[in-house]
Amino acid sequence: MSTTTISSSMSTEQINAFVAAWYRALDFHVPIEEVYPYLADVGLNVQFPDGNITDLASFKVWYDRVINLFFDENHNVVSVESNVTGDTAILDIVVAWQASWWEPPAAKSKRTSMNATQQWTVRKSSKNSYGLEIVTYNATVKPFEYAPGFAQL
Repeated sequence: MSTTTISSSMSTEQINAFVAAWYRALDFHVPIEEVYPYLADVGLNVQFPDGNITDLASFKVWYDRVINLFFDENHNVVSVESNVTGDTAILDIVVAWQASWWEPPAAKSKRTSMNATQQWTVRKSSKNSYGLEIVTYNATVKPFEYAPGFAQL
């Protein structure tokens, strides 16, 4: 994981631990109550290819759908570049994501493998042990870079 930065308000280690914990939560499909502390209660703006989310209730709808669709997920953080200003940071993240899904009545599941370029805004928070929360999350900064031979979403 590469990182540039940082001021004394947020450390490289704090940011990297937060990013890793977020993806670990997604990989293990933790209960939504364990995901909420990573997300801002006010000002949330999440942009996914299938739509935008602006509050915790709509995030729950998205989360319930994806944890019941995808399995064998692995998010591997390739890089995190940070630009910290006071209690806020802009994170440019590249994450390698692999996942499987099954569309009935298909005989086999599908598997995807891609790099996704994302940009987050995080800010200081007391809601979790990492001391940060996601305010904006853009998963559509660049088109997904699919590995050859894998299914595309």
